[in-house]
Amino acid sequence: MKRYLALGCTAALLAATPALAASDHSVTKSNNPSVAAVDDSVDPALMKLHVDQLKGKDIYGAKGENMAEIEDIVRYDNKLYAVIDVDHTIDVSDKDVVLPLNKLHMKGVKLTLDMTEQQLQGLEKWQKGRYETVKGKGPLSELSR
Repeated sequence: MKRYLALGCTAALLAATPALAASDHSVTKSNNPSVAAVDDSVDPALMKLHVDQLKGKDIYGAKGENMAEIEDIVRYDNKLYAVIDVDHTIDVSDKDVVLPLNKLHMKGVKLTLDMTEQQLQGLEKWQKGRYETVKGKGPLSELSR
């Protein structure tokens, strides 16, 4: 009897495995701001913009403060990132970090970010040669493929 019970449980577990694997885990978020969220969706309004429209664009915090400036758009492992200058008040940039594009949002014409300056400072530093520069004349939605 125990043998049949064990076989039945094993069969049920094996039958449920595809359903478990298909579960949507895209809402999982990381507490570490230097790690991209599992949900890779980028704001559709942002994806309509061209790389040249984003370069030099200021990034504003939740309280409306100017926090950073986009230096470039890059790709790594098929994900888009913004290289941002968190020291943009000085003409010479010595602190560029990489921010997943899914962290940025358009609010009207302003580019916003729901992070503190301290969290920005803790992001991964941009490393030349590690990321592929995104080039092209079309909107990001066409260039991200």
